[in-house]
Amino acid sequence: MTLNRYATRRDTSEPAIIEALERVGAQVWPLDYPVDLLVRFRERWHLLECKTRYGKATKGRKDKRQAAQWNFIETTGTPVVTTPMEALQAVGAGDGAN
Repeated sequence: MTLNRYATRRDTSEPAIIEALERVGAQVWPLDYPVDLLVRFRERWHLLECKTRYGKATKGRKDKRQAAQWNFIETTGTPVVTTPMEALQAVGAGDGAN
């Protein structure tokens, strides 16, 4: 068994996104890999990747793990959300009204 050599730093947008999703009745599970959130809303499952809109720009090359993660996100069409409203729209909650 190998040690996890990657720190799992959460995006600062994630707590507000989780709160908004739970407010409309979604069940939310934070994940470390390959995406940030597994969401169950209205009997459907959704994957979401949370990003901070005005976060520190990432420069340089992606390592193999990051490249594999972005490949997964792109090939599965996983929504990348930066705000609670984007997350609600991604799972079909519209404006957040029940």
